[in-house]
Order: sequence, then structure tokens, then C-alpha cells
Amino acid sequence: MGISLGPTYITAAQFTAQQLPVALTYVKGSQEYRSYHADVVANDGVRINSWGEWYVREGGSLVPAPPDLHNHDRTQSIFVDALRTIQEAASQALQRPLQIATVSVPEHFNDSSALAVIEAFKEVEPSYKQPWQVIQSGAATWLAYGLYTCEALGLNHDKCDVDDELNTMIMIEYDETYLQLSIADVGSVTCNVETRVRYADLGENAILDAVANTSQEAGIRQKILQIDDSGSAITIKKKHYANIENTLSDFLMEQDSAPRGFNWWDTVRAVVISGDASESGLQGLRGCVDNALGQHKDKIRDSIDPLYVEAMGAAQRGQHQVLNPRFLDDMVFSLIPEHDEL
Repeated sequence: MGISLGPTYITAAQFTAQQLPVALTYVKGSQEYRSYHADVVANDGVRINSWGEWYVREGGSLVPAPPDLHNHDRTQSIFVDALRTIQEAASQALQRPLQIATVSVPEHFNDSSALAVIEAFKEVEPSYKQPWQVIQSGAATWLAYGLYTCEALGLNHDKCDVDDELNTMIMIEYDETYLQLSIADVGSVTCNVETRVRYADLGENAILDAVANTSQEAGIRQKILQIDDSGSAITIKKKHYANIENTLSDFLMEQDSAPRGFNWWDTVRAVVISGDASESGLQGLRGCVDNALGQHKDKIRDSIDPLYVEAMGAAQRGQHQVLNPRFLDDMVFSLIPEHDEL
């Protein structure tokens, strides 16, 4: 099965014996797990690991970080607990033992965070073989929708060669804790995230912060997020989604207006929505995306539950490993299956 280590939730998916992708289950990460993710986000680009030494960016310089800044053993333990918890939940859901084949991690995880995940994976799963069984969320998104074939990319003309084309994937991740917008160049065997911008003030919890003074009690959360009457709560929600729509419109306009020798929108093949926001939150986001995309909203891919997109991509990679065992033995490998099933 494939696992995604999201900022709040850990999700699992698999391919059945009939080669059909299935979302299995999810669990909420422990407080320590969620705090670690929040810390990584807060220090993205600020705390740097270089040649095994930690530094903190101060202005334009890097200065040695305090020795207690990063506890690798503790970080590994956090991910061991996370992987065991989701493995047990998925196995219980299907009433049989399940192996973890691939794990997806957030795009902003640095080498140190990824290494902690790899070592946790190795400790939890006896079948683990290679570090490339851990992939970034951008690649998982690309794999989930099979955006490596002419058909999936909408390139249905004769003699199509995916790698002869410029292919752009837009990723919109709406989580409880942040909104992230990314641009990736994709091909038959590659997914390169070229642009990534995160907005901490536009995560779904911003609505809670404004209405309920950051209360996380489940009943209050659902009441606030699902409210559709009148009053201050709905006013705050409308303002929140207006801010998201404006932010997304500005982001897309900046991409479109960059100097190029071609029409950027002609290269956009897919817009993928993912994230762990509530159902009502994702409905609100979808309205923002539709409005911001305008005539290009037909490029939206939404056949997969946004919560499970990265897990589905990890499961796709896992399926490839099963069908192509040498993938885990060779130093030269392909990211995608050797067939065109999506």
C-alpha cells in the first residue's frame, strides 16, 4: 500500500488484485507529529542542514544552530509511530496484514526530514529495500492522475511524444494549516516542481482562528465550518475564500505574464486539488478555483478524494514495484509503470 504523511492526517491507499486504486483509511497524527510538521513549515528555508551540520539563516548569512535544534532519533521515532499507526489501521480495515510499499512526504521536507522517514520506514517495514520508496508529494500527485501519458495529458494527436511537449501541472493543496500553490513540469518519467508558495494565513484553520479563538474541539469545528446562515461567521468565511480566490488569481497571473516565447496556458495540462480540509472547506475552495481559472477550469482533475491524492500516487508507485521487481534492485530506475493504465 501507499502512505502519505500529510501535515495533519496520515492516509493509506492501495491497488487491488484487479489493478483498481482504492482509498483505505486515514488517521490523525499525534500532537507531536503535527507539531513537527508545523515546525518544519515554520522553518522552511530558515533552518538548513549542510554536510550533516545545522545552521540558521540570519539575514543573508548562515550561523551554526544550537545543538538541540534537531533531534534525529526523536524525529525518526515520531515517524515510526505514524507509520505503525496507519499500517495497523489499514490492516484492521481490511482484516489482513498489509505491507507499506511507498511513502509520500511533503515537498518542503529537507534531506534530514526525509532521512528520518526513510529510517522509520526501514524499522517498521521488513520488505523495505531502497530509499526511493520515499517520494515527494509532487511526484505522488503526478502519479495519482497518471500524468505521464499522452492520453492523461490530453495530447491525443497522432504520433504524440510526451517528452516533445511542454507539460505543466498546477497543484492546489488546501490543508487545515496552510494553502500551498505549486507548478511542476511533468513528462513521461519526471516531475519537477519549479515553483512552490505556501500561505499559512489561508489554511482552513484561519476560519476557526477568527471565529472560535483557535478552538479545536470537534463539535465547535464542524459547526463553524459548516455554517451557511448569516452573521459574523459566514462573513468571515466569505472573506477567507475571497482572499484565496484573489491569491490564486494573482499567482496564476504572475505565471502567465512571465516572459516566455509561448502561451503558458497552452502548456497547462492539469490542475489538481488536494489537501486535508473539510468537505465544506473544499467546496468553498472549488468555487475559488473555478472563478480563478475561468475558461481553463476544464483542466481541473478531481476524480480522487483530495485527502487521498498523495496516498493514491504512493500506491501507484507501489504497484509499479510489484509489477517490476527490478525497480528496487537497480540503481537506474523509472518512476512510472511500463503500461498506460491510469
